[in-house]
Amino acid sequence: MNQFWPRTAVIVAGLFCAITAAGEIESDVTRIHHLKDVREVRLRRFLAERDCPAADSAAAFLAEADEHGLDWRLLPSLAFVETTGGKFAPNNNLFGWANGLARFATRRDAIHEVARSMAEDRPYKGRSLQAKLWSYNQSDDYRRLVLFVMEQISPARQEFVPTL
Repeated sequence: MNQFWPRTAVIVAGLFCAITAAGEIESDVTRIHHLKDVREVRLRRFLAERDCPAADSAAAFLAEADEHGLDWRLLPSLAFVETTGGKFAPNNNLFGWANGLARFATRRDAIHEVARSMAEDRPYKGRSLQAKLWSYNQSDDYRRLVLFVMEQISPARQEFVPTL
């Protein structure tokens, strides 16, 4: 029995160390290889370089666009054109929604409501980007401006690296 005990202790200790090391390696790999969504970096930079309060809402813009199947650049571009990215947004109305009369408790609420409307409400549902923009504002100059801002944020609609 004395000869059995040291071998068992070594094996058990070795297994414990291997399990502990594997857990540390796994957490290190996750920490080291954590990828950022490139869209958020681009969007945050675009808005921050222009001193837009909505820069803090970059993740919300992306989450709502993804949830509602919208081009990720659309909502921040509308917010930029309408309120200079939140600089002139009374009642958190980043989008000039309802002719500027809508009130939102937070910017996140405004982003959610406009994203939901753009995806589900009658004038927007199932329509192309151009058609959504036309429903939002019938001015050709307005549509061109929004598309220009979208292009300034990023020329690529599909630029995306998922987070792990």
